[in-house]
Amino acid sequence: MTPKTISTTLLLPILTLGLMMPVHAQDGKGLSLDTKPGALEATPFTFPKFEEFTLENGLHVFVVENHQVPTVTFSLVIRGGEAQDPAGKSGVASMTVDMLGKGTKSRTAQEIAQALDGVGASISGSAVGESVTINGSALKKHATLLFSMLGDQLTQAAFDPTELEKMREQYLAGVASEKADAQETADALSRKVLYGFGHPIANRATEQSVKAITRDDLVAFSETFLVPSLASIAVVGDVSVKEVKDLLKKHLSTWKTRGTAPDLRMPERNVAKAGVYFVPREGSVQSAVVIGAAIPGVADPDHLPLNVTASYFGSSFGSILFETLRETYSYTYSPFGYVTRGGAFNRLATGAEVRASVTDSAITVILNELNRIGQEGPDPDKLERRIGLMAGQYRLAFERAATVAAILQNAWVTGTPIEMATTYDTRLESVSYSDVQRVARRYFGPFDLRIVVVGPPNVREKLEQFGPIYEYTLDLEPASADAFEPVDLSVEDLVAAHLKALGGQAAVEGVRTAVQSGTVQMKMSGREMSGTYTRKTMAPNKEYTSLDLGMMKQVQWFNGTRAWLSMNNGSVGSLSDDEVKAIRADALLFPAMALRADDATISIKGKKKGQIHVDVRSADGTASTLVFDEGSMLLDRIERTEVTPKGPILNVQSFRDYQMVGGVQFPSRLEAQNAIYSMVYSLTTTVNEPLTDADFEPETK
Repeated sequence: MTPKTISTTLLLPILTLGLMMPVHAQDGKGLSLDTKPGALEATPFTFPKFEEFTLENGLHVFVVENHQVPTVTFSLVIRGGEAQDPAGKSGVASMTVDMLGKGTKSRTAQEIAQALDGVGASISGSAVGESVTINGSALKKHATLLFSMLGDQLTQAAFDPTELEKMREQYLAGVASEKADAQETADALSRKVLYGFGHPIANRATEQSVKAITRDDLVAFSETFLVPSLASIAVVGDVSVKEVKDLLKKHLSTWKTRGTAPDLRMPERNVAKAGVYFVPREGSVQSAVVIGAAIPGVADPDHLPLNVTASYFGSSFGSILFETLRETYSYTYSPFGYVTRGGAFNRLATGAEVRASVTDSAITVILNELNRIGQEGPDPDKLERRIGLMAGQYRLAFERAATVAAILQNAWVTGTPIEMATTYDTRLESVSYSDVQRVARRYFGPFDLRIVVVGPPNVREKLEQFGPIYEYTLDLEPASADAFEPVDLSVEDLVAAHLKALGGQAAVEGVRTAVQSGTVQMKMSGREMSGTYTRKTMAPNKEYTSLDLGMMKQVQWFNGTRAWLSMNNGSVGSLSDDEVKAIRADALLFPAMALRADDATISIKGKKKGQIHVDVRSADGTASTLVFDEGSMLLDRIERTEVTPKGPILNVQSFRDYQMVGGVQFPSRLEAQNAIYSMVYSLTTTVNEPLTDADFEPETK
């Protein structure tokens, strides 16, 4: 009576058009007066020239001369960032950087602000992910002030306690604001799911962590991480290399690295189980949906085509999600798609904020379209336009001096060869149709995607079709689970009560064979399929199953010892020992009889919400949790985690609508659910059919 799972293993041109065109007046040069001017010839793009060197204190330097504007800008990037926050004190890196401008030993916060504002200069910083960034700009005639101020902040920051408390209040308000923003919450949870709960890259400030930060924490972070040996500065503008060297030596020569620089290697990510990660948010009328995949670092050959795919799929007008979620279905106003740009590893994220009532429909559309790219490939014309847009935006961005610095520094901080940065536009234009389809197949499979939803509690039921649901609070902590209550039952008592509920021990033992047949509805990657299903079983543990979904057919035999499989009427093959283990665990006429196995380890965990949970581990190591309804003592569901090359997958098999057949209760509705697919079986059962051993072995072994 256990449902079976599927084995996981353009128009021709009108050449005569010119002959049909009307004659227009011409000017003296033979040009039509009402002809629109043609486009100018494209100007070849070349990456700006730059110089690169390292100062005696270890500070790495880029210089990009641009004498067309009377300004100087800098971008200082320091390896470290939020990923280096102390345990339990997320927010230290960001707060340290923000406090640099709140006073030094020679200037108060007000004096710093007045000095910069008085000449139209600025210095600001942030800490995100794996790095700290401090940016500054001024007219060239004020460059000395700009770099003097930078040096003062890096070497003489006061970390004034009064300013710290003001900063703390601002951070607490920011934490509250993020919690009130469903999309911010969903994105933060997606980071944790795809990098690992507790992974440094997934750090997020909370009220508790902000309150725990002390002045000593800021000083320690500054002394450890805000050091020249971990830093690179890019100076762009109306300056020469000599002028930059003079400015840096004068104002940053006292900036030193104390001791040995810390080890900044990131631990391996630990992607969470496939499924739906849900945060219930009372009062929400929308759901924030993020569907993500773990992808490699920026230097990996797959990262660029993944970036193109994300833009093609969800970034701005003309993308797939704008055409579907927004224009076709009116589910949302602004869907998105992007990739992160970390050195070690990254994530691709796509989704939208949608009306709560269409949460499941929006997810289905997204999954369908992701699957379509992998199976059918992208639309060639749309892809060509998207790549052209991306290349054009990239080249236009060089009108801003900060662009050059950002590109060079991102390459430095992530360890990417500079050649990859300076040839980005040509590499971008070389991304092909097949590149996009290939990465979609590799990274967007059902085993690879993780779904995050933040929305009203009543959408939870709609999400069950997409896999097991893992519930979290707005603080991104696991939702508190009810504790198990003790159960005053032995395993023998439990089995006896279950047999009685089925119809009595004699009636159950009188069933030697059972045949279940009917229809099945399957949902996978946003697609729906229907078909037929037949299952034959014979005591004690022989089983035959046939699943026919039209485009997919699977037949499986198990004679109690060996198992065979045929897919789509193809040849019959023997299954591996590990596969046989899983089949054996499901092949019982009555699944709860696994509790009677002499070689099984059984533990009654207790009762929760009116259901009794029992852990069972068979001699071959297969582990399951059987859940019984306390009132009826019938089996409600079986939960089992399957280990796959893509990580563990939780399978849940549920038994519904029991009906009496031959004096014994059999479920007429079966549900199989995991993160890859869901299946619903509507079945009728007959018992004691004249089956033989031949029914459980293929004709040709």
